[in-house]
Amino acid sequence: MKMASLLKKNFFLLMLGKLVSLIGTQMQNFALSLYVLRITGSATKFASVLAVTLIPQLILGPFAGVFVDWFDRKKIIVYLDLAAGLLVGGYAVLYMVNGGLSLSSIYVLAIALSIIFLIFQPAITTVIPSIVEKDELVDANGVNSFIMSIGNLAAPALAGVLFGFYGLSIILIINAISFIFSSICEMFLSIPKNNRMPEKVDAKVFIKDFGEGIKFVKANKLILNIMIMALIVNFFADPVFSIGSTYISKQIIKISDLQYGTMESIIVIALIIAPFFSSIVSRKMSMCKIIVVNLIMSGIFILILAIIPSPFYLNMFKGNTVPYISMIVVFFIIVLITTILNIGLGAFFQQQVPISMMGRVSTLMSTICMAAMPLARMIFGVLFDKIPAYTCIAICGAALVISMLLLKNGLYEAENTQETLIKVQEEIETI
Repeated sequence: MKMASLLKKNFFLLMLGKLVSLIGTQMQNFALSLYVLRITGSATKFASVLAVTLIPQLILGPFAGVFVDWFDRKKIIVYLDLAAGLLVGGYAVLYMVNGGLSLSSIYVLAIALSIIFLIFQPAITTVIPSIVEKDELVDANGVNSFIMSIGNLAAPALAGVLFGFYGLSIILIINAISFIFSSICEMFLSIPKNNRMPEKVDAKVFIKDFGEGIKFVKANKLILNIMIMALIVNFFADPVFSIGSTYISKQIIKISDLQYGTMESIIVIALIIAPFFSSIVSRKMSMCKIIVVNLIMSGIFILILAIIPSPFYLNMFKGNTVPYISMIVVFFIIVLITTILNIGLGAFFQQQVPISMMGRVSTLMSTICMAAMPLARMIFGVLFDKIPAYTCIAICGAALVISMLLLKNGLYEAENTQETLIKVQEEIETI
């Protein structure tokens, strides 16, 4: 991974703004998860908060991409970061006035931020390929992942300490400030205007532009296969991270808020070191091979994770120290593996999709990839309340391994077909 791109003004400002806003957002997400578990004690209600954040993205996500491709992306990210800062700041005031937040108000906050995010994310996705050369994308995404990992490392530890001593209000204030700071950084970005605003805007034009994104994905069989695979994988992998890690840590192993924050910070070290391996892996393995190997390995380690909350394993030790350390080690490996995959996939999509269509294609891909996650979170949230946690985790790990074994041949066939088409096109161009 090369750090030269970081020294360029545009990339530096982008990373600085993202780093600050990420720290604030991750602190808030961390503190809210602990707050909801504290006031409800229910995995089902905890999972419901996580699930509702995805509903706006699933309903409106594909259509948001059209607006991202139409309007100035710099203005989009600046205004939305500012709006998020004002929204969270308002909730900080509400918390201090009422002495807390109700579960219903947390739902509203989660949905509102989700709506902002569904437009913001595809806009910011186009910025890196707009300011970085194509042959530097893997390294640029590696630097991006590295910088973001620093934020993920700092946020849980800071949130654990601040939430333990001062409660949720200080976390909300910090996040509001972080969003506003990020918007200020983004004001100074120089981003090429690749948006294509039609002269006449109506429903017919909107449907036409939206359909172009669908046609592009359908024509690219490899991207389509990856999206279908991601839909299935996310159904079984997401509950392990979004529900399982917090529920097992707090409700079964009974670790403190500070221990939980420390665990999150240690695991994030995997995010920091993963970019240093991503370039090497991308040069030595095809994208499909990276997907298959990484996800099968992830499924195996999730099966190992299922052992930790089992009575058999917990009864082997007097305290929770060994199970606590065991969770850290297993999650560290899983996060390392999946981060290497995500960096490669990010660069792959940026290389495959034209910038002028990236808003539509990225939102469509995100929607399909996330489509099963709200249902998965609700189902497994109920299961964690009804059956042993180790059984839930084991189901996820086994399903992930089996799914990848069944899907890998189709993925390889799509990759071979695309490589053949590229070679034919290159031969035609040289004639």
